[in-house]
Amino acid sequence: MSSAAAGGAEATTTAEHLHLDPATREDVQLRLKSARGHLDGILRMLADPDVYCVDILKQVKAVQGALARVSDAVLRSHIRDHVATASQRGDTEHIVTELMEALKYRT
Repeated sequence: MSSAAAGGAEATTTAEHLHLDPATREDVQLRLKSARGHLDGILRMLADPDVYCVDILKQVKAVQGALARVSDAVLRSHIRDHVATASQRGDTEHIVTELMEALKYRT
């Protein structure tokens, strides 16, 4: 969330304090590295003229699953660490608006 996009002094204060927690950040990085490995595997498979289409589809599904888990982890962290504590910070309306925007990106 950028303070310029959110607008206002309150949003600037909020943006300075809302960050992805370190454990989630590490988990997401590992998941994305795994997804990258699957993508590299798909590219190698496509270089083989004898590759079976269903094998490619299985690997694509694995990448989609990994990305869905990344999305779930980031959203869960956001809800736990930012949405659930919005009233304590006094930025409930801002967080609700931001959450509604974030939910547009759910798969």
